[in-house]
This record gives sequence, C-alpha cells and structure tokens, in this order.
Amino acid sequence: MEPVVGILVYYLKSCSVLVFRRVVLARGSVGDSGYGANHSVVEWLLDRAKTPGWTRASTVSTESSSRSHAKNIASSVEETGADLLHITNQLDAGMVPTKGIGVPVVVSVHDLYDHRPRAIDAGDVPVPLGDRFPSSAKSRLLKSCKEGMSRADLLMCASRRTLEEAREMFPGTRCELVRDSLDEDFWDPNRNLRDREILGETGDEGKCLLVSVGEKDPRWRSQFVSEVMSMLPEEVRGDILLARIGSGRVDWEKIAAYFQHAEAVLYPGVSVGFRSPPLEAMASGCPVLASDLPLHDEVLPARCLLPATEPDHWVSAILEIHADWVRSGGVPRHSDEELLATAKSSLGRAAHGHSLSEAYQVALESVER
Repeated sequence: MEPVVGILVYYLKSCSVLVFRRVVLARGSVGDSGYGANHSVVEWLLDRAKTPGWTRASTVSTESSSRSHAKNIASSVEETGADLLHITNQLDAGMVPTKGIGVPVVVSVHDLYDHRPRAIDAGDVPVPLGDRFPSSAKSRLLKSCKEGMSRADLLMCASRRTLEEAREMFPGTRCELVRDSLDEDFWDPNRNLRDREILGETGDEGKCLLVSVGEKDPRWRSQFVSEVMSMLPEEVRGDILLARIGSGRVDWEKIAAYFQHAEAVLYPGVSVGFRSPPLEAMASGCPVLASDLPLHDEVLPARCLLPATEPDHWVSAILEIHADWVRSGGVPRHSDEELLATAKSSLGRAAHGHSLSEAYQVALESVER
C-alpha cells in the first residue's frame, strides 16, 4: 500500500500548486466604451486562465451611486470566498467600500486628466486633456472617485505617466503599472489577414498607401497631416494615396485591413483613450510614424517616434517610405516582424495577464502585512 500512499501524497501536493485565488470584479453603469472597455478584457483574462494564480469568482454590476452597491459587493465577496476585489473602471472608484470587507481592493486607473486638466502644446494646436469645466454632476462623480481611489489598497495604472501622478495624488495608496493590452490575434496579419479588396478604391495597389487616423478632434492633429502632405514634392504626392480613417461608424475589419496593407500609419496626435491607433497599427505589422507625445514615448520603439512640432522630419520619413516603395516596384511591403514581436511581448494579452497577476499579489501581500 505504501506506493499508493506515496502517489496520493504526490498528487495532492501537485494539486496544491494549481489552487487559484479568487477575484470579484465590480463595475457600474458606464458600459463597454471608454474606460469601461477595460472590464471585458480583465474578465476575459481571468476566465481564460491568462492571469497566473488567479480566477474570477463573480462580477458585481451595480450603480456606483446606489446605496446598495456596498452591500452587494460585500455579499459577493463573502459568498464566493473571494481573496480580492477589483473595480475595473476608474469612474466607479466611488464603489470602494468605506469599511473593510476583509480583502484588498484594487482599482484600474487609465489616466487622471479629469482630476488635473491640462493642455499639451503640440505646436499647431493646444491639445486639451481633461474636463476643465465639468458639470455639477460630474464634479460630484469625480470627487467620489478621488475619495474612493484614496481608500483603495492599490491603484493599477495604465501608463508610467499615470503611475507617477497617482503616487503624487494618493501618497497613502500603493500604485503599480498594469498597461492596457491589445487583442494581438485580431490585428496579426500572419494569423488573421484581411483581403485588400475590402478597402475598395482606397486599396488601389498602384498607389503608395498611407493611413492617418481622425479628423476634427484636436487630439488627432489632422491639420498637421495636411501640412506635411502639402510639403511633399508634387511627383511624390501623385504616387501616394492618403486614407483618413476613424470618423463616423467604425468598421474594425476595414481598419484592420488598412493597418495590415498600408505602407505606414501617420499619427502626429496624442493617445489618451483605451484604444491607441499607433499600437494597433504596430500589432498589425505596419510601420508607424507617431509623435513623441503621450503615450507613444513609453511604448513605441524609438524608430517610430518623430518630433511632434517639426513637419520637416515627417516629410523626410515619408520620402524614405516612398523611396522604398518605388525600389520595390510598388510591391506591397512585408509585415514588420520586429513590431509584431514588440506588440505581442509588451502589449499582448499574455503580458497584460502577468502584470495583472503580479499587481494582485502585491495588493494581497500589502494587506497581509
């Protein structure tokens, strides 16, 4: 019988390694756009075992302003035997319990612009970030969120810039870097290549296809793109087809096709939303020309960055892209494998899951001390 007992002990020890800690996710009524888009990603990571050592116990969806939200959260934590509570949207930070619930509480924070409004000088236009004149209702919401973030055990910040600001604003709260991630399988041309034909006339293979994103919002800086294009020699402009995308209803399949087939994406603007066009282009294997403004300066390779206010540098970069296109005989480019690898290793779902797991562990250990 001894061998059997030995095998049983070994089996039990092996199983103990596979024990997962449990997380209750909480969200309000913001939905799946803007900051709310983070929730479905975190839920997917936990449900698909992409967050080592952790799994989702349940999700609490409730109005953050409701008096019953604290009771709903506490009940869910107790009933599921959860080890941690994660509020996935910074606009729901007011849901952080005012009294201890026996487990650490973490909040996802994308940026703090509404709490510290500012304008970034992009040369041709000041780019406003944050709401300088919020309504009374939004002011109350922001006050509640700030108080909630100060009560949290840990803030998970999506960028290093936000991390530094959070540490300054909330000196009594632990802060960790947990970057947003990309669905690399959706964008990857090696796994999910879109046919160029779906672009219609804007997919003309006889032209050097460049893509810019956005129109009227000053964050896109579309006027700067127009200025740069006007500075190109006429014979070069005749070879280039500039597709401006991102306005109106968004067709993500078409956007993926643009990124996968363009010779380059031009993005002189600022990335402040949950989605970042330059990063999605990078995950599509597309060469990127982006401004050295937030958050590009943190995550894009140096070769992709250009001075935000110097159009001559952009003209030179486009002339080089055009020259390569001419030398190739107008044959569509190959995917930039270096950019694909960078996107996957730094901004893929697996990288996000590991960062999430590490932040959860930090929160747990901080409370246990």
